This record gives sequence, C-alpha cells and structure tokens, in this order.
Amino acid sequence: MRGLGDDGVAALLERLESLFEVERDVEVAELRRRFDAAGLARGGEGRFGLWTRAGGALLKARREAFVPLLVDGGAALRSLDVTLLGAALERLAGVDSEAVAAGAIAYTKSAGEAIERVEAGLDGADTAFLLEPTPVAAVLAVAADGDVMPQKSTYFYPKALTGLVINPHEW
Repeated sequence: MRGLGDDGVAALLERLESLFEVERDVEVAELRRRFDAAGLARGGEGRFGLWTRAGGALLKARREAFVPLLVDGGAALRSLDVTLLGAALERLAGVDSEAVAAGAIAYTKSAGEAIERVEAGLDGADTAFLLEPTPVAAVLAVAADGDVMPQKSTYFYPKALTGLVINPHEW
C-alpha cells in the first residue's frame, strides 16, 4: 500500500483487532519463510502477513466480523482471502476501489520484494500485506457461482499462451 503515511499506518495497526486475530512482533525472516514459500501453502484460510517499517504481524481473519463488509456475490467469492483483504483495506485504511484505481496499491508475487519496497519506501510504499495463494478449487467455485475473480487475485504458472486460449482454432 502506498501513501498512508506514518499516521495512516499507526491508525491501521490500531484497528487491526476489529477484523483479525493479531500476532505482533513477527520478524521479517518469519514472514519471508511463510509467504515467499506461499506456493507450498494451502491458502484460502484467511491468513495474512503484514509488514510496516514499525515491524511485522501475522493476521487471521475473524470471518464473522467481515460479514457486513463483504461485496455482493456468491459464497465462494465472499470467502476469498483477497475479498476479505479488500474489505479490510476499505474499512481500516479507507482504501476503496477508487483509491486502488488511482494507484494506492501495487502488486508483486514476491513477499520479499514487497517487504523490501516498504523498507526502502519505494514509490511511497509504507505497508505490505502478504497473501497465500488462492486455491484452484476456490477459483472453480467462484466461476461455478457465475462470479468473476477480483482483479490481481490469481497468479498461475506456467501460463497458457494467450492466443491459444482466446483465439479460435481452425484445422
């Protein structure tokens, strides 16, 4: 997240318990261990890492606290970690879809890179939320409900060549 400033980060940290179980004073090495190897994690359990220049934390979503904050859609969409985080960012830091479109959030697939950006204050980065991968079963469930995955919520490798997937094939 970009542009919160010291006061915004302090306010965010102060409000975390309203939505999450919080384990504070987590070392950067622990966050890197858990989230740089996130491809090995199961995902979808509402677990997040948080890094600010004030230190790190592990967060576990208190799902019942999120119920009134979640977007419209099926149960699968509403239960995604990325959906929970979006609701949390809006509630705890005032980062809504307009702020996201204006560049308040940057994305990287690397927990280490996210942490380094915050440490360096690169491009105004002052907070990093670290997510586990979205399980493939969750993607299928969202599609089965007729919903669309939130922007930037999936990263699959290897990726199919785009032209093979979206262009008609003639023999």
